[in-house]
Amino acid sequence: MYKKNIFFVAMALLGLAGCQTYSTDKNSFIMITKSLGTKQCSDVNAEGQLQQLKDELEQANIKVFAAEIGMDQMLHITLCGAAEGKMAIFKVRRNALNAVEKMGYQLKRADE
Repeated sequence: MYKKNIFFVAMALLGLAGCQTYSTDKNSFIMITKSLGTKQCSDVNAEGQLQQLKDELEQANIKVFAAEIGMDQMLHITLCGAAEGKMAIFKVRRNALNAVEKMGYQLKRADE
């Protein structure tokens, strides 16, 4: 009887250990930003710029989990050739922060 109980406890523990997955804890990811550099009245495609920046990150062995276009939340004069304020926003692993900062990215502020 005692050995039978030990067997079931061992099987239960092994079963639980098999259910563990890689941590997707919210704190293991960060949001980074970089200006897209697009100008008003320009033919430059912001989506194309976003894809180019994403490709550069992935070529540097930085996995991108999400990508989107946001705004820098600043006022911009309405004038052809003036900045639009569009920025690339990427979700990457926290351990990539030093590498992305060297590539010109910044940690996304909470108010952006």
